[in-house]
Amino acid sequence: MTDVPPEAGNRRGSFLRWAALAALLAAVAAAAFWFARSPSRSGAGGPPEKLTIALSTTPHAALLHLAHAKGFLARHGLDVTLKPVSHGKAALDLLAQGQADLAAAAEVPFVISVLNGEPLGIAATVLSVSSEMAIVARRDRAIAQPADLLGKRVGVTFGTSGEYFLWAFLTHYKLAPERVSLVDVAPGQMTERLTGGAIDAASTWEPLRTRVQEALGPQGLSFSESNAYTVTHVVVGRNDFLKQRSQAIEKLVRALLETERFVRDQPQEALALAAAQLKLDVGSLRPVWQELEFRVDLRQSQLITLEDQARWAIARGYSKKQPVPNFLQHLYLGALLAVSPERVTVVH
Repeated sequence: MTDVPPEAGNRRGSFLRWAALAALLAAVAAAAFWFARSPSRSGAGGPPEKLTIALSTTPHAALLHLAHAKGFLARHGLDVTLKPVSHGKAALDLLAQGQADLAAAAEVPFVISVLNGEPLGIAATVLSVSSEMAIVARRDRAIAQPADLLGKRVGVTFGTSGEYFLWAFLTHYKLAPERVSLVDVAPGQMTERLTGGAIDAASTWEPLRTRVQEALGPQGLSFSESNAYTVTHVVVGRNDFLKQRSQAIEKLVRALLETERFVRDQPQEALALAAAQLKLDVGSLRPVWQELEFRVDLRQSQLITLEDQARWAIARGYSKKQPVPNFLQHLYLGALLAVSPERVTVVH
C-alpha cells in the first residue's frame, strides 16, 4: 500500500470543499434567477388585475396590441380589455368619459388635456418616430414644393399630432403657419375630402398617409421632414389611478418591456402579428414598421417637447392663456423606477 503525503490529502480535501461551495453558489444563483423571473415576482400571484385600455388602431400603439395578442399581459397578471379607436385623441376622450382606465395616445392631445385641467400622467413612452408623418398634397392644385402650401386649404384633425406636425413643418421651412387655411377633418374622412377636392392637402400619420397617397395616385405627392417633429406615443392615466393601482401599472410595464424584446428579437413575427391585429397588409406596413422605435422609457428630453407643445396649444387657443405647466408633475415615474430604473432619465 502506498502512503499519501498529508499535504496531498489536504489539497484534495480543500479542492472538494471549494467544488462543493461553487456548486452550492451556482444552485443558489439559479434559484434566485428563477425566483426573480417567476410570475409571482412579476406581481402575477393571485387573481389577475383588470384593466381597460383605449388605444388607436395605428402602428403607434402596436406594442400594446402585441402585448395582448402574445399573452404577455396575462403572463404578468393582468386581465386587459382593449378598446380600439381611430386615433389617440379619441382614446383620451374615452379615458375622460370614464370608459377606460388607461389610454395610449400621442403627446399632443395629452398636453391639451392637461392644459384644460385634466389630472393626467404619463406612465411610460412606448414609441417614437420622426419620419412617418407627412403632408399629402394634390399636384393639380399647383403644389410642387412646401412653399406652395401657402394660401391652400390643408386638412388636419384638430388637436392632434397631425396638426402640430403641420405647424412644425411650416416653421422648419420658415413659412408662416397663419398663411395656411386649416380645415378640421376627422381621420376617417381625410381620404374622401382630399380626393373629392374639398381640401388641397392633408397632414396626417400612417397608415392613413399611405391610403390617401394611394387614393390620389399620380396626382398625389408627399412632404415629410424628420427634423421637424418626433412623435411620441405614451400610455396615460389619471394621476390618482396610477398611484392607487401602482402594482397593476408595474405589471403593465413589465409586459411592455417583454413585448419590446419580442419585437427586437423576432422582427418578422412581430411585423406579421401587428399587421393582423391592426388589419393591415404586411407589405404596406413593412416600410412604416422599419421607421418605428419601440422603446419603453421616460426621457428628460420629453419634458422639453411637452413644454413646446403646450406653448403651441395655448397660442392656438386650445386652452385659456396660462403659464406653461410643470410637466414633471404629470409624469408617473413610479412603475418604471420600480421595474427598470435605467429607463428613466428624467431628473427628479
